[in-house]
Amino acid sequence: MPDFTPAVETLLRTIAGAGGSGAQFAREPRARYRLSGTDYVVDRRSFFPLTGGGYVTDGGEDSAPVRLTARGKEWMEQHPVPHGGARGPYRPRGRRPAPRQALASRARFAYAGGFSAELVERTVVITCPNNDRGGATLPVDGWEERAIDRHPTLHEIDGPTVSGGYALRWREDPRTDGDLLVQSLAIIRAESPRRS
Repeated sequence: MPDFTPAVETLLRTIAGAGGSGAQFAREPRARYRLSGTDYVVDRRSFFPLTGGGYVTDGGEDSAPVRLTARGKEWMEQHPVPHGGARGPYRPRGRRPAPRQALASRARFAYAGGFSAELVERTVVITCPNNDRGGATLPVDGWEERAIDRHPTLHEIDGPTVSGGYALRWREDPRTDGDLLVQSLAIIRAESPRRS
């Protein structure tokens, strides 16, 4: 019995591993065949020693499953797979995972007209712009009450801090994080800055 090249031997063992129903191959470009449902692709010339020597058969139909013959079974009995699986049959590694779609990143930071805003657990922290004199340009007095009156889900505003920041706390608001950032910046920018 002949010794086959590694490619031919792997093909023979793969066909044998398919059992009595045979291994179904589909034509690929450049004179190749793919084992259906797998990534295993083999050159057409790898079939020649097996079909020519009577080790496998497709019954004369190119599209029929390829089965092991009695001579192929005899060769398999005389050449067990070495320990460690060298030159064994093709074994698919499992299905390839579907490409992951990038998750939409949650909006956490926004900037507009000198104001910056950051969202932490439905609280938007807004930093007012620098007034070029070592302080911050703050909105006019009383804007906090007006904002809370106009926006029912805005339940508390803390500030200003020493650095010129406010914390707008939103509760049970159905809007997305990005929408809350934009809304918070719009509220504070609509108020004319204090003259100091």
